[in-house]
Amino acid sequence: MFKSDINKKYDNICRLVFKGRLADAIVLLRRFIAESRHEYIMDELNGIRENYENLLRHSFSEVKDPERDNIYAYLQRSLLELADKMKEMLLMENGSGNVMHLKLALSREKKMERAEAMQLLESLTFDDVLAGLLKDVKVRESGDAQDRNKALTSIFNIIWLTDKYADEEISLLDAVCDSDKLPWHDKALIVSALTLSLLRYFEVSKFLLLFRFVEKHQDFVWERALIGLFVCFLKYNERYVLYPALQEKTNALKDFPRIEQHIEAILVQFAKSRETEKVKKKWDEEILPEMLKMRPRIEKKLDLNNIISDFPEEEKNPDWETVFEDAPDLLNKLQEFTEMQLDGMDVFISAFSQLKHFPFFREIGNWFVPFYADNHAIKSAIMPSEEGIDITPLVEKLEHTYFMCNSDKYSFSLNLGLVPDQQKAMMMDILEKEMENMTELEKDQDMLNVMARAKSIYTQYFQDLYRFYKLHPWRNEFEDVFEMDMDLYETCFANQLISGSKTIRNIAELLFDKGFYADALKVFLSILERDKSNIELFEKIAFCHEKMGDLNEAYDYYQKADLIEAGRLWIVKKLAWCCKYLNKWDEALDYYLQAEKLDPEDMRIQAGIGQCYIHLEQYNEALDYYFKVEVLAPENHRIRRPLAWCSFLLGKFDTAQDYLERLLEDNPSNHYDLMNLGHVLWCMQKPKEAFTLYFQSILAWKSIKDFELSFNEDRKHLSSHGISELDMVLMLDYLKLEVRKKQES
Repeated sequence: MFKSDINKKYDNICRLVFKGRLADAIVLLRRFIAESRHEYIMDELNGIRENYENLLRHSFSEVKDPERDNIYAYLQRSLLELADKMKEMLLMENGSGNVMHLKLALSREKKMERAEAMQLLESLTFDDVLAGLLKDVKVRESGDAQDRNKALTSIFNIIWLTDKYADEEISLLDAVCDSDKLPWHDKALIVSALTLSLLRYFEVSKFLLLFRFVEKHQDFVWERALIGLFVCFLKYNERYVLYPALQEKTNALKDFPRIEQHIEAILVQFAKSRETEKVKKKWDEEILPEMLKMRPRIEKKLDLNNIISDFPEEEKNPDWETVFEDAPDLLNKLQEFTEMQLDGMDVFISAFSQLKHFPFFREIGNWFVPFYADNHAIKSAIMPSEEGIDITPLVEKLEHTYFMCNSDKYSFSLNLGLVPDQQKAMMMDILEKEMENMTELEKDQDMLNVMARAKSIYTQYFQDLYRFYKLHPWRNEFEDVFEMDMDLYETCFANQLISGSKTIRNIAELLFDKGFYADALKVFLSILERDKSNIELFEKIAFCHEKMGDLNEAYDYYQKADLIEAGRLWIVKKLAWCCKYLNKWDEALDYYLQAEKLDPEDMRIQAGIGQCYIHLEQYNEALDYYFKVEVLAPENHRIRRPLAWCSFLLGKFDTAQDYLERLLEDNPSNHYDLMNLGHVLWCMQKPKEAFTLYFQSILAWKSIKDFELSFNEDRKHLSSHGISELDMVLMLDYLKLEVRKKQES
């Protein structure tokens, strides 16, 4: 069974359970088990089915069971967990890839490896509590830093690749959380292993352990644990309601200091970390082309939408407040660059994506090790020769800065260790000064503030995660958390912790600002239920609908905004724009004429009015408005196209010819301009010249079929200027004949 088949069957079973179709899920799971040939698991499924049948019978009996809902949730959990077990078992047996090979290697030596991991943890901590837990394991003294790093690598892999933790392993990890001897960076690494393990395989105990690390509130550790909870609850959002323990632990977090602000900060940084290009790509490549298919061919023929492309159409309302923006007073380029990084912008990923080839990054765990100067891998890499340059002071400063994520700090330091001493001295001098500037800027940004420091840790950790999922050589074997289809705000975990209206509005603004319009729309609509007088809410809801391609809804909400405060220029222009794409040209014209009164000099409005008149076949009026645009922007050559077309339709052939010839000077192969000039010359009683231009148009088009389609749409205009139907038929046949001759020659 292929990996894709396994995942598809698994996803279908989970989907049925979440939809409450347990009987169907049981049927699919039975087939899943039968195909896997693990018949011994069938007994477990039969037990679930029997319990479900009992529940169904009692549900419709005269005696009502007060525990029915709890039993039903238990059955859902049981089916999901059995599906988890089957999926992982089949992937292990049938899957390939580096992760599966590593997991198989660990499972073969499972008992020995786990005992060794416990022993190594004890040797790292010398903690009495851990020693008590591990009293039956022979402790190996190891002060060697290299052995220590190997120990951590082994521990990371075991935590990461273990599906379900046994009681002794949970006790061990609880003790790790409570240990005062284990360094914070080792605990942070273990938290990352826990997070990756939970993302790979669902287990409630892993959630509870992450909660423990948050509640312990050890600096630089709890922040990572909170992010771990956040991303894992995003993935397992539908399971949240099935596990009361998770709801109780989440509810208890409400007493955590400033938890709403922390969840908001995590949401902000996660949204910044996700790629928004695909949102724009969807609009440009899917939604807009579909809308344009509904428009008459005249739009493309005259390129009406791009006439004023040098003057971008207003997208967002300039009156809207920007909730998340960079500080305006940072003018120095270095400061500007650093401020972008401090604000969460990932400015270094391109630079450091090529520096992940060091042996250090061959171990998965090293992508998540917090940067500290005493790390053996760093100390050995930067160790100077007898008379060499010592870069240790620079690396020590790097440890305490927030402007670069941990993964990039390792890349930077390892690379710096390879630089020749002469270049190293020059770089040291430059970098020392820049580090001082960055340190000062961090102080200006109040980085010592508890909340500001937490936000910086969130930023660094998300960027570490981003590099792992985007740059690791095995990245295709992981489910990328930044690519998961998710509803950020509607996640039960975040929703339970956020109640303040200001926080909710900030989240909506963040999603809106980053282009997650479907997510932002849901939050804005929830706010609108409580506040129906806020014009900005209606505007932004309309804008979200617009960006999602639902122009009827966008038009409806823009109208509602206009009712609250009529005559606002931005809303009027948006209403006109919607009407254009809905092919409501009369209404679009009315709105554009309103907009003209508010801003008579706006060339886009003038061009919009001309566009409406063309569609309404009022060519004299269209010509007047396009002449205005030509006067206001004589350097804009695109305006010549609708001017030529309107002149042609009105019988002003000399004017049309002049405009078209000037257009063809700039672009001799524009098939529409060649065709239109052919029309003009034919109507001027120059059929031979018209034939030549038509022939050139076909060659430019590279398709006589497309030429003929466009030509046929213009027949009525040629007819109105005296060209007979027979002449048009003969012209097309003559062209086809000559094109075939050319193709055969």
